[in-house]
Amino acid sequence: MGFFSTLGNVEDMLLYALTMCLMLFFIMPVHECAHGLMAKALGDDTAERAGRLTLQPLAHLNLYGALFMFFFGFGWAEPVPVNPVRFRNQKRRQGYMALVAFAGPLSNLIMAVLGMLIYRGGLCFDMNETFYDSFTFVMLRIVILNIGLAVFNLLPIMPLDGSKILNWIMPDRIMYHIENFISRLNPIIYIVAFYLFINLLSGPLSAVQYSIFYGLFGGVNALFNALGLGLSDSVISILMGI
Repeated sequence: MGFFSTLGNVEDMLLYALTMCLMLFFIMPVHECAHGLMAKALGDDTAERAGRLTLQPLAHLNLYGALFMFFFGFGWAEPVPVNPVRFRNQKRRQGYMALVAFAGPLSNLIMAVLGMLIYRGGLCFDMNETFYDSFTFVMLRIVILNIGLAVFNLLPIMPLDGSKILNWIMPDRIMYHIENFISRLNPIIYIVAFYLFINLLSGPLSAVQYSIFYGLFGGVNALFNALGLGLSDSVISILMGI
C-alpha cells in the first residue's frame, strides 16, 4: 500500500505518514546497522570507521530511497560500506559476505516479531475504537513492511542482499559469467528488466509475505493465550462490533 491509496482520508494519510516515518527513521537504520555489525564481528570495521554503526537516521538516509518508501511503500537506505579484504579469514570471504548480507533481512524479521509482540501485547489493554483502529493500522503495517523487506532483499538479484548469498552458493565460474553479463548491460535496460521481473514475482512474493505474517500472528497470539494474556474486554467488544 502506497501513499496515494490513502488520498481522500486525512486520518489514513496521517497514520500512513507516521508508519513511514517509523520505517525510515528507525527500521531502515536497524537494517543497515545490522550489516555493519556483522561485518565488524567478522573483522571488517569499515562501517564503524565511516560512522555507520549508529541508529542515527541521517547517517543511513538515501533521499531517493526515502521518497520511494514514503510514496510507494518500498525503498532503500544508503548501503553500509563493507571491505571483504579486511575479513579475518580470507578463505571464507564469500561466506562472510553472505553472512553480512543476510544480517539485514534477518534484522527485518526480528523487527517484525517485535512489532507483532507489541501489537498483541497492546490488545491486552483497554482502548477505545478510534485508538484500536489507529494502533492496528500502524503496527500491522510495520510488521508487514518488515516481512516484505526481508523477503524482497533475499531475492538473488543484484544489488539485493540475496545476490551475495547466491554468490557464496554458486560456483565462481558461473557467477563470473553472470556478473560479466550484467556489467555489459546498459544501466537503464537493467533497471527496466529488474522492475519487470519484480512485477512478475509480485504475486508469489506477496503470498510468501502474508504466509509469514499470518503464521507469525498465529504463533504470537498462541503464546499470549498460553501465558493467560487474553484480549481486553474493550478489544473483544470492538472485534464483536458491540
